[in-house]
Parts: sequence; structure tokens; C-alpha cells
Amino acid sequence: TITDIDADPIIDSGRVYALGQGGRMAAYELVTGQRIWELNLAGISTPAIAGEWIFTLTDDARLLAISRSNGRVRWITQLQRWKNEKKKENPIFWTGPVLAGGQLWVASSRGEVWKISAGEGSAALFDDIGQPVSLPPLVADGYLYLLDDSGTIHAWR
Repeated sequence: TITDIDADPIIDSGRVYALGQGGRMAAYELVTGQRIWELNLAGISTPAIAGEWIFTLTDDARLLAISRSNGRVRWITQLQRWKNEKKKENPIFWTGPVLAGGQLWVASSRGEVWKISAGEGSAALFDDIGQPVSLPPLVADGYLYLLDDSGTIHAWR
């Protein structure tokens, strides 16, 4: 079973995909409730889904591409977890992912906005807005929107 679910489950094509903070992600048949696959992952961010793939962000700052059909992991991208990696001090928190323009977008508590290739998981810094971010990016009408913790809305086309 999945416990402590903070991320919204995703329902698509007769299946439910759920990620719990208690250390489990699983896929279930919507009608029967039968578990199809399960992985040892923990997270609080709602995954993104596109085609055959589910993209999910974990509590330990990993972004994964997971097969919807069998739970096989296609790629893992490790994002920065600590401001001081050596001493493991000052954790960095991430929000997202959201899919737009063939890229996955995530934002950090340091104010960084990163884009990650949905196909291979390669990551690149897109922008540094200079303010922490606690909410995931949003896509609407061809724009990527981000609300920083100071209340400023940032938008990119």
C-alpha cells in the first residue's frame, strides 16, 4: 500500500499512478484496483505524464522517467540536493515537473529554473530568478509561469 500521499494521483487510460512520501510509487488498474507495478520512491510533487512515460521528482532530488506499462526506469537525473554538498547542509527543495515544449521544467528553493530533456534526462539551467520557489511551474496559452515566494509571477514564452 501507499501511505502519506501528498502528490495528486494521475488517472490516465484506465490506470491510476500514485506517489507517496512514505517511499512507494505504484500503478493500479482503475476499475479493479489491481497493482500493476511498484517502485521504491518517495515524493510530494505530482508526476507529469506524456505518451509512454511518467516523469516524477523524488524527495532526494532525483527526476525519473518511468515506463507507464511496467515501471521500468528509462533515466534518472540527479538535481542538486544541498547548497553545501560536501557538508550536506542547507537542503534544496524542488518543485515540478511540468512538461512543455518537449522539456520538463522544475524550479528550486534557490530560485533556479531548470529544463530537462524528456527523452534523455539531460539538464540545463534555464534561468535564476533570484527568489525561492515553493510551487510548481504552470503552463498555459504557450507560456511557462512561475510564482516565486515573494509573490512575483515570472512568465516565459
